[in-house]
Amino acid sequence: MKPVEIHPIAEDEILEAAEYLESKSEGLSDRLLNDFLRVVGRIAEYPESGFQILGKVRGARLSDFHYDIVYKIERRRIYIVALAHQSRKPGYWRGRI
Repeated sequence: MKPVEIHPIAEDEILEAAEYLESKSEGLSDRLLNDFLRVVGRIAEYPESGFQILGKVRGARLSDFHYDIVYKIERRRIYIVALAHQSRKPGYWRGRI
């Protein structure tokens, strides 16, 4: 299993999404974070399981939310570059890879 690291801007995206969802309904931020951690665990164990985006860049969908975890498979780690909404600004994160 490879270690997982998160781009600092992706960390901000996770927190912003959690805050937004919590403002809509109490408890949604916990559901988002739990879903995120579950999918990250799957990515760490099975990096190739996500859908291919570009070369070694892949995506993994969250189960209950309209977000994808965009990550790059590197030799020694999995690097999460974005928590991207599925219908907003496609590819905006490309400069991070």
